[in-house]
Amino acid sequence: MSDFWTNNKGAAGNLRLLTREGKWLAWEDQDSDPDDASSKRIAGAKGRVHEVLTQAVHATNVLTLLGSGASFSANNIGPLEAPGMSDLWHAAREKVCEDSLTDHSDFDEVVLDVVGSLPPEKNGKQQAGDIENLLSLCKMKLELMEVRYKKDEKIDPDGPINKLKAFIEKAESAILGKVDFVDNATTLTAHRGLIQKLAKRAVDKPRVKVFTTNYDLCVEEAASRLGVVLIDGFSHSAEQRFNRDYFQHDLVRRQTSGTKADYIDGVFHLYKLHGSIDWRRRADSVVIRSRASDQALKPVLIYPRSTKYQEAFESPYLDMFAAFQAALREPDTALLIAGFGFADDHISAPIWSALESNLSLRVILVDPSFIPAVKLDALPAPDHLLDVGPPTRKYQNRMARLVTEGDPRVTLLNGRFEDLVDAIPAITGESDRQRLQMRLDQIKDAAI
Repeated sequence: MSDFWTNNKGAAGNLRLLTREGKWLAWEDQDSDPDDASSKRIAGAKGRVHEVLTQAVHATNVLTLLGSGASFSANNIGPLEAPGMSDLWHAAREKVCEDSLTDHSDFDEVVLDVVGSLPPEKNGKQQAGDIENLLSLCKMKLELMEVRYKKDEKIDPDGPINKLKAFIEKAESAILGKVDFVDNATTLTAHRGLIQKLAKRAVDKPRVKVFTTNYDLCVEEAASRLGVVLIDGFSHSAEQRFNRDYFQHDLVRRQTSGTKADYIDGVFHLYKLHGSIDWRRRADSVVIRSRASDQALKPVLIYPRSTKYQEAFESPYLDMFAAFQAALREPDTALLIAGFGFADDHISAPIWSALESNLSLRVILVDPSFIPAVKLDALPAPDHLLDVGPPTRKYQNRMARLVTEGDPRVTLLNGRFEDLVDAIPAITGESDRQRLQMRLDQIKDAAI
């Protein structure tokens, strides 16, 4: 990431708020100039953002949408880390050519064939191309070949169809391996902080719904460490099977005597819109939770490609997207978005449609790319109000225009997922179970 964000720990003070005047307001107040009697103290964004976030966490329905940028907050001691799109390109290139002792021609030849040109080189090393575009074009070519080629050409193990299939399978296998970076030693401060703060909501309100486009297990691992229960559509049997009806289930604490049942605090709904690294589809189409490498079990992921929208109409993705669209239209709903760049129209369009129709929907969007890093790195210090123009992406631009038109439902913040989590106010009134967990955490920290 840019110099400003490198080694910059997550903190609310990194956030800037888009004002109605179209400028980005710094977090802290700006003191008056002691040498200028006419200057006045200028309020920062802190108070306004705190008010917006307080209203959001106390809304009847709270939703979060986490994109790939949210996973960049996860840290490992070793080389494993959350991959960007360029990392996926290089991983696919290495995987396709792992049996070649000389060069990467097996990968590059396919790129030349379907894309038309190779990415440029820098310092003797090929730069990353667009992995989503490459896989999209490969899939389209494969479909055309399936229509045009004769039967004997289709079954030829050395024919162009099976060669292209093998290329796609290896590329997808590389992606699957690259996003599997979370283990029990991964630092998940931001994910843990988000869950801890939202877990303190009153149990009589609807459960917080966490929607994510990420395949990784950041949310699951953070929840597991906190003892938080995730309802994710899978059964609690030995072989966990997906069934959308499980989202209608909840957890209660029933006394050994009597009939009264109390809702358990700290329960979340998790919807993985593009699948997960630990989902597999059996030959009978049943989706189970498994990380086995059995050839009979197919990974359940929507890989990076332009056909995401069409693939989203298959189960279990269809069930996830249906839940997302329904949740956006509920009254008194707050949606917190982090790490999502609005590049996927099948997700962006429903959000905009909900803003057009749901007058009680509040959207809080945080993204570190609204302001060029060079502006934040300005010396001796960046201006208290920065004017960098509106966002360029379609849906982000529309939301920015709503802000400048005075729509109080939309809040745009320049910052990262971890900065937003730090800014979310703590909900008072912890339950006995939450207080116990906090004491246990303190004991563990003291032991270390």
